[in-house]
Amino acid sequence: MTEYWFKPKQRGIGAGVPISWKGWALFGGLVLAILSVPALITLYLGYEGSVPLRLVAVLIVSIPFILVAWKKTEGGWHWRRGEEDTDDEHSV
Repeated sequence: MTEYWFKPKQRGIGAGVPISWKGWALFGGLVLAILSVPALITLYLGYEGSVPLRLVAVLIVSIPFILVAWKKTEGGWHWRRGEEDTDDEHSV
């Protein structure tokens, strides 16, 4: 049985709040990775880098988080319309 790390968003698509320590650890790792991007660019390149370079670096460190969150979200990722979310789109 799969252990889920995230609760699905109530509205929209994607992962919501972490529901286990593993989800919180993954989220904390993402925050630390994003905050370390400017320091790492400066360390390796010797200068701060351009805005597009920083955006690409943040995208690169975010992709693994998104993939794991996608696999570990209870109920999967699909569009949700809130509490009234039903499978019958024609309901009033």
